[in-house]
Amino acid sequence: MLGAVLVAGDRAAADPPVIGVLALLVEDGGVVAEPDRRNTPAPWLTTFDSARGTMTLYLNGTQVAQSAIPVGVSLQAAQVPLLIGRHNQPEIINGTFAVNMFSGLIDEVKVYNRPLSAAEVAGGHSATLSTFAGGVIPAAHMPQDRSRYDGDKYRPGYHFTAPNHWMNEPHAPIFVKGQYHLFYQYNEHGPYWHNISWGHAVSTDLVHWRDLPIALAPTADSVAPDGVWSGGSTVDGNGNPVLFFTAGNDSLHPNQAVGTARPLDPNDPDLVRWAMDPQLVTQQDPAANVGAGRKVRVGEFRDPSVWKEGNTWFELVGSGVQTTGGADVGGTALLYTSTDLVNWTYVGPLMTGDVGAYPKSGQVWELPTFLPIGKDAQGRQRNALIVNPAFSGPSPYSSKNTLYWVGTWDAATRTWTPDSTEPRMFDYGEHFTGPSGTVDGKGRSLLFSIAQDRRTEQAHYDAGWAHNAGLPVELTMRPDGDLGIRPVAETANLHAGAPLLDVTGPTSIAAVNQQLASVKGDMLQVHLTLKPGTAQRFGLDVLRSPGDEEHTRFFYDTANGGTFGVDRTRTGSNSDVDGNLGVQSGPLVLDNGQVTLDVFVDRSMVEAYANSYKSITTRAYDVRNDSLGLQLWGDGSVVQSMTVWKMNSMTG
Repeated sequence: MLGAVLVAGDRAAADPPVIGVLALLVEDGGVVAEPDRRNTPAPWLTTFDSARGTMTLYLNGTQVAQSAIPVGVSLQAAQVPLLIGRHNQPEIINGTFAVNMFSGLIDEVKVYNRPLSAAEVAGGHSATLSTFAGGVIPAAHMPQDRSRYDGDKYRPGYHFTAPNHWMNEPHAPIFVKGQYHLFYQYNEHGPYWHNISWGHAVSTDLVHWRDLPIALAPTADSVAPDGVWSGGSTVDGNGNPVLFFTAGNDSLHPNQAVGTARPLDPNDPDLVRWAMDPQLVTQQDPAANVGAGRKVRVGEFRDPSVWKEGNTWFELVGSGVQTTGGADVGGTALLYTSTDLVNWTYVGPLMTGDVGAYPKSGQVWELPTFLPIGKDAQGRQRNALIVNPAFSGPSPYSSKNTLYWVGTWDAATRTWTPDSTEPRMFDYGEHFTGPSGTVDGKGRSLLFSIAQDRRTEQAHYDAGWAHNAGLPVELTMRPDGDLGIRPVAETANLHAGAPLLDVTGPTSIAAVNQQLASVKGDMLQVHLTLKPGTAQRFGLDVLRSPGDEEHTRFFYDTANGGTFGVDRTRTGSNSDVDGNLGVQSGPLVLDNGQVTLDVFVDRSMVEAYANSYKSITTRAYDVRNDSLGLQLWGDGSVVQSMTVWKMNSMTG
């Protein structure tokens, strides 16, 4: 991509102002409202005429705008540097990131001490075009290069990451024409929360992902000028995908509503180009009926999730409920129905939480995800409602946990009856958040998540990236009717050849540890089945240094009915904001007298799944470079089997 900048400077304060010209030949990238301009370079030129008191903007050699300025004013204040492509007094985000800058490529800089006339601008533009073959400016080509992070010891290799900078929850997963499409909250400009658009990636197997251009971005002439927030997806009556997104518009109150977007070419297998529909489809009604003596929490209305049953589409939108006096009741998932994906009828809350009784459940629910998990003995449909609790103020529970309820769903009557009002947790760590789900072509209910990295802003700045996704997991119904969770079978596609270790027991801990002494790595999968034997407490250490100065410890404790947990008191905490990493755990009953773990180590990202029932998602920012070992512990426990694989990259 070629570019040019011509800019006026300023002499010392006592000198007369220099009169000059600013011109940019840059990429006009990622414009979703006008997809025909994607990756199209746009020659912009601005003249600054202090003597006449005008600034004039030209595009492609033609004047498009003009503004009056005070006669005799200087382009540059005294003693303030004039920066090209960056504001000299930028806004600072999170106390760390300087924003307000030009995002693109600049190839040449020239300085003039006089303004160019309109004829000179037009002539200069023609002369510039003549330097390109056929008089056509080359299309911009600015692919994100993942290799810039090669050597980063904390950036995951086989968990999904954005190609660069900042991502939050993956969402709107959908399987179309043989490919899984995954979208995610994305800031392509830096590793901080801002400028939110929809990143886009595709996969044929859920574990190898290919980056695609941004699907949706906030634009001034769209229904989402101030942010394209999380949402869902479905297919219309013709089998074509439709995206549902939270449209941010700060000129409205409430400033959150639901919009839709459709592919410009539904036959494109990658579905690269999308266009927002010009009208919103669902808006918050401040007078919506959410129960006697209650009112909806106005201004909290986001993260639509959409699915179809029979001839009806259903939509859930996250919100909150208060008493008419303004006291918080809890989060809610508001239910709507439609027969055409355009006109939606409000049904009421699918369910409302109780933040007073269960403080972890939050005042607002985000990303409500409602997925089928099977049928009971009476043939009734069983579903799981999974939410991301949000809080109206500072909370010790913020951005740490995902909650769920299991119950019976009757689509005909639009009713869902949870087994209990008490929320449950399937992940006992403090990093699994942002749920989003889909039913794929195999009939599986799949759940995606974001793994909060909980690093300092300075660490994000230094690394150039923030956050990554968890592994896709499959939801099932257990024999007792509760929710089961396990990593998708396709994770085996990441195995790098034969196992590094393959032990079939029963075998002692000590005997297996002798073989484990030579097994090292920070991109591994461990499949392990243990029996307590005579041990009360036993488990597996990962990312262990040779002298045991650092390790992340997964454990099972047989006391009090059984506990599955992670002990992070020796986990490396370089750049981690958690400080005292502590212990996180929850109840787990042995399955046939044993516990089976699937542990995934991916540099700073560590996940463990126990008995396809409970999981722990956690992080490890090891200070030492030799924290690469594995070791079993808990004398008296018995190894039934253990297999260790090295894992390949998600882009391999």
